[in-house]
Amino acid sequence: MSSPDRRTSRGTARRRLDVTTTLAIALPLVVALLLAVVRPDPPGLKRTAPTTSELTAGSVVCPSALDGKSGNESTLSVASASGASGTLTLTSEAGASTAAVTPGRVADVPGQDAPVVVSGQGSLAPGLVAGLFSSQPLTALDCAPVAASQWFTGVGAGPTHASVLELSNPNSGPAVADVDVLSDEGPIDVPALRGVAVEGNAHVRIDLGTVVPRTGDLALHVSVERGQLGVAVRDRGEKLTGGTTTEDWLPAQPRPGRRNLLLGLQPGASGQHTLTIANDSDNQATAHLRLVTNGSVFAPAGAKPIKIAPHSVARTYLDDLLTGDNAKDAIGVEVASDQRVTASVRSVVDGDLSVLTVGRRVFNPTTVLVPGGTKTLMLAGADAVGVATVVARSADGKALLTKRVALSPDQGASLDLPDRTVAVEVEPQRTAVRGAVLVKDGGSAVVRLRELVRAGAVPAVAPGTR
Repeated sequence: MSSPDRRTSRGTARRRLDVTTTLAIALPLVVALLLAVVRPDPPGLKRTAPTTSELTAGSVVCPSALDGKSGNESTLSVASASGASGTLTLTSEAGASTAAVTPGRVADVPGQDAPVVVSGQGSLAPGLVAGLFSSQPLTALDCAPVAASQWFTGVGAGPTHASVLELSNPNSGPAVADVDVLSDEGPIDVPALRGVAVEGNAHVRIDLGTVVPRTGDLALHVSVERGQLGVAVRDRGEKLTGGTTTEDWLPAQPRPGRRNLLLGLQPGASGQHTLTIANDSDNQATAHLRLVTNGSVFAPAGAKPIKIAPHSVARTYLDDLLTGDNAKDAIGVEVASDQRVTASVRSVVDGDLSVLTVGRRVFNPTTVLVPGGTKTLMLAGADAVGVATVVARSADGKALLTKRVALSPDQGASLDLPDRTVAVEVEPQRTAVRGAVLVKDGGSAVVRLRELVRAGAVPAVAPGTR
């Protein structure tokens, strides 16, 4: 029989254990409830647009010069629209050189059989411009900054229409790109165009007729997955018996859109004109054509809607449409679609090839370099009534022409430029505009206007974002 003291001790210990257990369970619950009450809500994550900063270094990438015919001369023209004087650096696989520029002045150097990176430092960085031109055949290309995503519509990989894709790496580290291919039968899986690696300060050329041989027009979407790349496509028309008959650049389109304006038609020129439209959406697209003239934008009689299947390419010939009386003054074609598409017009006139693609909208003063020959500036796509001040300059910077051009929605405008013009300055006011310069000299070439890079973008970084 246990003593009363022992029973009391056991009872006290049991009560002490019950209290400890209760506190061990209850206290965490109470603390958790208190934290839930007093803890503030996490700050909402808000997307913030990047800010801009003064540009201290800039560059554009020019591709390899076209081979051309015997006697062909390629020229690389460089300038800076910043209003400063100094020296630009031209870097290629063969080494580096320099070119001196002053306000309004254009410097010329011979083209190279390798890509050239044109770079400027300090006050020469904003507004850097360069152009690659050849004489036989007449070709012209505005050298552009690197871009992460670009479209090339209307390329060829067959025996009579062949294209060559060139990827150039302006940096010392490696770069990688993926190339998606669309055809009239849908997407094409091309292993040779997946994960294309380009070593630092080197370039890669890919003959599409070798990696994806087929007739019919194609569209390429080039996505840079690592590093930076300059991308260019040289488009060729071949004889079945061998030998290039005609050649020109196929400029890139930055992104698909519902309104695609292609400027640079030769009014009244007879020849073969092929419109290619690419639809990378999941839905069928229906496109309607309108012609752009100096006085209006209208749907020509006989123009039928164009159906483009999802993730496919459609091609149509514009020969009859562009030779009618209503089209004799046409300077461009507008493709309006219910889905976002890309487009190009490939024209062969008198044995010479020229390619029209969609240019960027221009909001601010811009400058474009052009080769020798007869020139016409074509403007359209204004979203409000406004004007554009145009200055045409010679190689030494002299102003050959200064004129204000009226701009209005749903109509185009054209201005003949002096033959000696090598630089065209366009300043839109009260509206944005798209534009191109048509050059003719034993052939034809088209150079599009674009916004110049004048400032750098600084991304907004905050805790909890990535």
